[in-house]
Amino acid sequence: MTLQYQWQLADELPMVYCTCICIYCALRADVKSGSGVFVMLGLFAYSAIVTLVYLQIREPVFHQIAYGLEVLLVLIRSMMHQIEIKKSNQRAYKEMQNLFWLGIGAFGVSFALWNVDNIFCPQLRAIRNVLPGVLAPLLQLHAYWHIGTALGCYVSIVYQQYLRLVMLNKIEDYRLRRLVLAVPYIELIKKAEKAE
Repeated sequence: MTLQYQWQLADELPMVYCTCICIYCALRADVKSGSGVFVMLGLFAYSAIVTLVYLQIREPVFHQIAYGLEVLLVLIRSMMHQIEIKKSNQRAYKEMQNLFWLGIGAFGVSFALWNVDNIFCPQLRAIRNVLPGVLAPLLQLHAYWHIGTALGCYVSIVYQQYLRLVMLNKIEDYRLRRLVLAVPYIELIKKAEKAE
């Protein structure tokens, strides 16, 4: 670990906080009324406990487990929603499958690269030292971790938005588009286009 402890916290704890937002969206996607205050309080308590414990024990494995449990919860709830949607809306199901696997792929590849970087850091550093300056950054695998998790988080947010639209039966007014082949976004279909 090359970051000072306080900067490591600034790098890792926001992952826990942001994933709590995805958990809230996944748990409340099919709810048409109510504030979900108990869900919010539970997620706030989880974030606070993880933060306080992590400040005390200073063990990165604790963070990895706490974050992994959150991701697992989002995955399980998302798969449950997909099973339900598959029965009623094949188009939405296919789009959600694509989003799901893009997000999983982004997280999975970046997680693998991050672990390779952690395990083989001295060897990678030695290789970077002999490469031309322009090529050396290509072996900064930790950077790919940040890029991949950022893409995975973004795709997860788009997935949750799409899921909410499906669950509220408003998906017919929207479509999923892609920017540069891999970056999805949701677009409102104009009334004139729907009439065609």
